[in-house]
Amino acid sequence: MSKNNDKVKSFFICLMLIMSGFLIAACSQKEEEDQHKTAIKNVIEHLFTGPDEKFIELMWNPKYRTVVNNKEENPELDKYIAEVYGPYMTDYYLNPFLSTIGSQYATFAHDNGYKLSLKHITINQSENHSNRYTFIAKVGYQKNDDEEKTANVEGEVIFSSKEEGKIEGFQSINDNGLADNLRTSN
Repeated sequence: MSKNNDKVKSFFICLMLIMSGFLIAACSQKEEEDQHKTAIKNVIEHLFTGPDEKFIELMWNPKYRTVVNNKEENPELDKYIAEVYGPYMTDYYLNPFLSTIGSQYATFAHDNGYKLSLKHITINQSENHSNRYTFIAKVGYQKNDDEEKTANVEGEVIFSSKEEGKIEGFQSINDNGLADNLRTSN
């Protein structure tokens, strides 16, 4: 009888270990997904709130730019970008991000007197690729005391497979005319 009890206990212990392993794996995957969603939310929130006047000042004021070896540099802007977006993006992607969507919305909004505000964001992980997410951000934009308008900005975010929790790209951005609307001064 004792051997049967030992077998039952051993079976039960093995079953519990296997179930614990599945539970731990599921929890760690959920944590990674939550970390990725938080990164996306923080980047999109910063991108579509403002415009960020400190960013505009650092980007466009010539006193922050220097030329070294026939190449323009802006160490203050680089430092600021690293502080704001660095925790969420690979080092490699910071400059491409800045030269594309990272600067255009703030610049257009600032140049034409618009205020931006993130109203809502929906983020979903791809069913086919664990490092890809899609988002839809509802962005409010308003000039002076005019009625606020909104646009849905949609896109895909790719996370690095080498740097855990870091964005390595935005792609397929569809802003449904937001950039064009921010370019207008009326």
